[in-house]
Amino acid sequence: MSLASVRTFAQTIIALDCPIHVLINNAGIMFGDRKLTEDGFESQLATNYLGHFLLSHLMLPVLEKSGQAESPARVVNVSSCAHHWGSWMDFSDLQLSKIYSPEKAYGNSKAAQIMFTSHLSTMLQARKAPVLVFSLHPGVVYTDLYTNVAWVKLFTLLARLLMKTPEQGGDTLVHAALDPDLTISKKVYLENCRPARNSSFTSTVENQAKLWGITCSLLGIDEFAKGS
Repeated sequence: MSLASVRTFAQTIIALDCPIHVLINNAGIMFGDRKLTEDGFESQLATNYLGHFLLSHLMLPVLEKSGQAESPARVVNVSSCAHHWGSWMDFSDLQLSKIYSPEKAYGNSKAAQIMFTSHLSTMLQARKAPVLVFSLHPGVVYTDLYTNVAWVKLFTLLARLLMKTPEQGGDTLVHAALDPDLTISKKVYLENCRPARNSSFTSTVENQAKLWGITCSLLGIDEFAKGS
């Protein structure tokens, strides 16, 4: 949620001067009242998307240096099937300052993750960089993510029966991070360890490029993934 924290973390890791082969962006919050972060961004967009975008930007040089053609490094963005709620997002009001809906804010952040993944993957493939990028839906997993979901708190036992355990939810993350058979493909969105279809809105190249430009502007990033 704090961009200063993201930058401090990246600086700390980079200073270790060691190879980094996998970056999994899995921080997340869901629903709740509209709140602004210390950087002035809507909190769900900031935590679920902007922080991941910035961290990936900062860590990409290390990932590229660590990856090899036969064994690329990887960036894994944990999204959600809820990205469908974010389809047809209003690019002129990503912060939902006009009309706020907790569900819409969450959906926007998850749609943004998928669009970011696809655009970054395309850019890296174009210059044959040794980094793969995937986004995924881990399933509906029983974690503290549902703190602001009333029915989960009221019907805890039922929720546990209906939802995946964190261990089960981690399966697709591990698959995306480590499976040697998962290679460069136009299918960069996964569900249950298999390529899946994301929304047409998030698949549109023009939408991906537009969001990319807006995000770079919001974060003050001049160059990302362009290479040397």
